[in-house]
Amino acid sequence: MDFRSLGGVILAGALGLASCASAASIGQQKSAPTTGGTGSASLFEIDRTVDDLSKVYCPQGLEHFLPGSYYYCVGVRDLARGNYPRSRRMLRIAAGWGNKSAQFLLGIGYFKGDTGRLDRPLGLAWMGLAAERRDPNYTSIFTSAWQQATPQERARAQALWQSMLPTYEDAHAARRAEMRFEHERDALVARSSAGQQVCIAGLNVSHISTVVPEYQANNNMSACGGADLPVELVAKKLDVYAEQLFDGWAGHVSVGALKAVEAPSK
Repeated sequence: MDFRSLGGVILAGALGLASCASAASIGQQKSAPTTGGTGSASLFEIDRTVDDLSKVYCPQGLEHFLPGSYYYCVGVRDLARGNYPRSRRMLRIAAGWGNKSAQFLLGIGYFKGDTGRLDRPLGLAWMGLAAERRDPNYTSIFTSAWQQATPQERARAQALWQSMLPTYEDAHAARRAEMRFEHERDALVARSSAGQQVCIAGLNVSHISTVVPEYQANNNMSACGGADLPVELVAKKLDVYAEQLFDGWAGHVSVGALKAVEAPSK
């Protein structure tokens, strides 16, 4: 795999929230599903202000199925609030579950030094990992950053990137995230009889005020307050989030074919 030939995803707006005038700079995944009139709005809407992002609600129930999506949301929110150390921790967790947007934000943060310590080689390594799925928007940003780097910075970035592959490249991180999603989604469907309804924090309604298990099935004490949804509908909502997380990954199995496949050759 050629470190300098990989593509990526969009950085819309300024590089880093410290100079960000556009909310899109950290929300650039495809729009998440809405839940009609009763559920939470899209997590990753494009035209948001920094203040909007600082108040975004991250569905707790999503963490059980797709931690890469949940912790990315939390990391973005913390970034918008100026809590940079916690944001980096949350984004790193998301990055370990195959979230390329999280990897890219970490890269920009380290390369620019706007949200923490300046480490240009580490920033390049993160951007290289984020660029694995070859989105043309990442290509231009990563290429530009690479061209700004010194030979010494490039050499160190190459070494860092190589050392990070076993944890963060799609063959490991995305594969692990997909396996977890398939397992938990299958368990949700298998444990639910036909016509049964469930409550998953943040997917049925925008906010759930009490701490509840990841999902509750036909429970009179349901925290969704009567907004429980059929299992099949909730599973479809989860599928849309999964498609967003794995978008562009050649090794991802399409919805409906819940089995692992071999990773693409490098």
